[in-house]
Amino acid sequence: MADDTQTQTTPTLEQQDSPQDPSQQKKPKHEFPKSQVGKLWDAFGNPEDSANVLAASGAASSRKKNDDITVTDAMKSLSLKEASSFYKAPCARDSLLLGIGAGFGIGGIRGVVGGLRSMWTACNWAVGAFALTSLAAHEFCQRRRVQELDGMKQAVELMKELKVKKQREKEQKVEEAARLAEEEKKRKSWTNMSNYKFW
Repeated sequence: MADDTQTQTTPTLEQQDSPQDPSQQKKPKHEFPKSQVGKLWDAFGNPEDSANVLAASGAASSRKKNDDITVTDAMKSLSLKEASSFYKAPCARDSLLLGIGAGFGIGGIRGVVGGLRSMWTACNWAVGAFALTSLAAHEFCQRRRVQELDGMKQAVELMKELKVKKQREKEQKVEEAARLAEEEKKRKSWTNMSNYKFW
C-alpha cells in the first residue's frame, strides 16, 4: 500500500500531446491555504530573484524608457469619470473652497494695494495662496479624519469591553442567585438536622 503512493507513472506520448480541458484535469479535493511566506512571495516575488530583471513576458512590451512618457500618455491614464468627480473625494470640497476664498482675498488685496500696474503679481499671489491654502486645508482635514477614525476604533473597543464587563456582571448575578437558591434549599431541606427541634 505504501508502494502505491511512492510509485510515479510517466504519461505516454499520446497523453502528453492530447490537450486536456479543465473538466478532465484532476483538481484537488480541498485547496489548502498558503503560508504567510507563500502569500508574500506571490505578492512581492521570490526574494532570491534579482529585483532588476524584467519578467520574460513583459520584457518585449516594456522596453520604452521613462523619458518617452509624454503628457498625452499621462492624460490617457486618467479616466473622464475620475476627472469629473474629483470633488467627491473626502476633504476635497472644503479644502478647495477654502483655497478659492484665500486666493481671492489675497489676490484682491494685492491688486487693490498695487493698482493696475501690479495686476500680474496679484494674480500670481492669488494662485499661490489658493494652492498653499488648499494643500494645507486638505492635509489638516486628512489628519483630522485619521484622528477621528482612531477615536472610533477606541470607542468600539471600549464598547466591547463594556459589553464584556456587563456580561460578566450578569453571569456573577446569576451565579450568586443560584448559590443563594441552593443555600435556601439546603436550609429548608428535611435532611438538614438544624431544622428539627427537640424540646
